[in-house]
Amino acid sequence: MTMKRSCAALAAAQFLALSPAAPAQQAAGQHPALLIASYSNNAAYIVAAGDDKVVWESPKMPGPCQDAWLLPNNHILLSGGNQVREVSADHKIVWQYEAPKGVAVEIHNCQPLPGGGALIGEGGTCRLLELDNQGKITKEIKLTLGGNAHSHMRQVRKTPTGNYLVTAAGENNIREFDAQGKELRVLLGKDIESQGVKWPIVHSAELLANGNLLIGGAYGMPVIEVDKSDKIVWKLTADDVPDVGFAYSAGCLRLPNGNTVVAAYTSKFPIFEVSPDKKVVWKFQNPAIGHPTHVKVLTPEATGKFIASGAP
Repeated sequence: MTMKRSCAALAAAQFLALSPAAPAQQAAGQHPALLIASYSNNAAYIVAAGDDKVVWESPKMPGPCQDAWLLPNNHILLSGGNQVREVSADHKIVWQYEAPKGVAVEIHNCQPLPGGGALIGEGGTCRLLELDNQGKITKEIKLTLGGNAHSHMRQVRKTPTGNYLVTAAGENNIREFDAQGKELRVLLGKDIESQGVKWPIVHSAELLANGNLLIGGAYGMPVIEVDKSDKIVWKLTADDVPDVGFAYSAGCLRLPNGNTVVAAYTSKFPIFEVSPDKKVVWKFQNPAIGHPTHVKVLTPEATGKFIASGAP
């Protein structure tokens, strides 16, 4: 099944404004400033460019922190456990959403929306929710997906055209829905495996500017790029980057220069950047931050404004 896409220049511009920015020029082998979501530590971290220094740590979430974003107002949006929060640099909770009590819920994801607030996928209730900038629900789409609270929706993203891209880990597929929840596309794990790639449990999927999907597939699976006809056009395996100890592909970013940044969870070097020809540009390791599942690349300017706005 093919994706139904149309041009939406204004929407695309709004979402690009919330996308990771290209890092400034840096010394060879040095990483840029990073915003890291740590699954094992239930927190998000900002790490200074070029070294391992943690310059900011979020308050602990009530469960594993899987997604974190630096917002235009110099706050941090993050998810973890049964909550999503916007937190200021001086650790004040600006708003918070908490899932309904009495039902097992895990929120692995969040995405800032152009007008403020956030999109989340709530595992357990199996709902896509749009929240306003006070944490109130403004839109709800109930989905039917395989799995349970832990695996219903590992990552969700709203595309520039207003569709929803969902990694349905419990059924090991990627699904795209329109604004009303009608299914537009299913990318089946078995179709990826038929192309010679191990697909244990899909973790992440990012829509690229060229319309392809950049996918992280968890334990032992390469990072892959899939075109609109579901064909693998690029992949990165553990054999391509032996010095990284690559064991898990979680959240992935495609930078404007064509390089790819991977949050690799339990890998020896759990965050690294590679060029299109699979050369390692830099690799990052700091046991204090635990196991990361998502990472954002920050410009020095954005990091400086964030620190100046109140972080110690």
